[in-house]
Amino acid sequence: MRVLELPAGASPRRWGHLHGESFRGEIQSLTEIRMYLCTKVGSFSTEEQILTAARAHLPVLRAYDVDLFEELCGTAEGAGLSPEHLVVANHYTDLRDLSPDPAAWTPAPTADQSPSAAAPAAGGARDSQGDGCSVIWAETPTGRVLAQTWDMHATAIPYVMVLGVPAAGDRPAHRVLTVTGCLGMAGMNSARVAIAINNLFSTDATLGIVWPAMVRKALAQRSAQAARDVVLHSPIGSGHHYFVADRQEAFAIETSGHRRRQVFAGGASYCHTNHCLDPEVAAVSKVPPTSTTHDRYRWLGQSLAARPVADLQDAWQRLGSQDGWPRSVSTNLATPQNPHGAATCGAIAMNLDSGELWAQAGFITNVAADRFST
Repeated sequence: MRVLELPAGASPRRWGHLHGESFRGEIQSLTEIRMYLCTKVGSFSTEEQILTAARAHLPVLRAYDVDLFEELCGTAEGAGLSPEHLVVANHYTDLRDLSPDPAAWTPAPTADQSPSAAAPAAGGARDSQGDGCSVIWAETPTGRVLAQTWDMHATAIPYVMVLGVPAAGDRPAHRVLTVTGCLGMAGMNSARVAIAINNLFSTDATLGIVWPAMVRKALAQRSAQAARDVVLHSPIGSGHHYFVADRQEAFAIETSGHRRRQVFAGGASYCHTNHCLDPEVAAVSKVPPTSTTHDRYRWLGQSLAARPVADLQDAWQRLGSQDGWPRSVSTNLATPQNPHGAATCGAIAMNLDSGELWAQAGFITNVAADRFST
């Protein structure tokens, strides 16, 4: 799979230039696909509506973290695109939940809002795909393991890559699973803080932070508590489940446009798919009719209860399970008639004690991972 190691000592803008120049064609192609999908599974009708919404996220990113803003803008320049096009490539899952009407947009809060203060639904996808990431957490004899599939539109598979980010200032080095042009989706840093994600479909989407920037900011921390606090206090625009852990602690947080709920704070094992465990987050979320989330959650829960995870290889094999196909942990719902259907587009598995990181693009059933260290 593609790997890009960013150079130590370079500026964030230069990192972005290198990323964009290295994968210019791929970034342009992925952005075009996601522009198209915003009008098919999102509520946008025109390209101008999409870019207007994307452009409105840029000041939020600049205020949130100027280095990550510089890196995103540099990637856009290197790829020959506008910064707002790169917002679409990075922020697609949250952007498609947003109303196309600027009058309906509200700024994302930087802390949980009570149910009574949460805004009503402002828009949202009209025909959401059943994106199906699955997360496993396990304390194993070989170390603490955090692993996930990354399921998305199947046409994203050719763009999956690993990005290596060197230490800069007080930010530890980290390595992330991502797609070309994207700041990062899941990964681990040299302090052995790791993050994994699942998408949730919010009905209260707001104008918030480009979510891969929050992943990178969480990986700039040196403890799971600090990473958790980044999640809890970031202006998140729409729904995700974030799992952060280090060698001592682990936390899971479900989010929507207005709500943040910690749903896990330690234990021998845990799994999460694409429905909410917290009822208040669930109240402003939905599960698409095509989603396989409940099937996958049931299978993973039964698997973890029947036999504890032994090591990274064991976690990797469970993520590759096709039991119950096509409503399985590893799946492909794309067809010739619907090439953008949901599919397992890659996976990542991390041992927080040993520093091992496994990753691979595409379907991972009976496929060996590429192996890295942090």
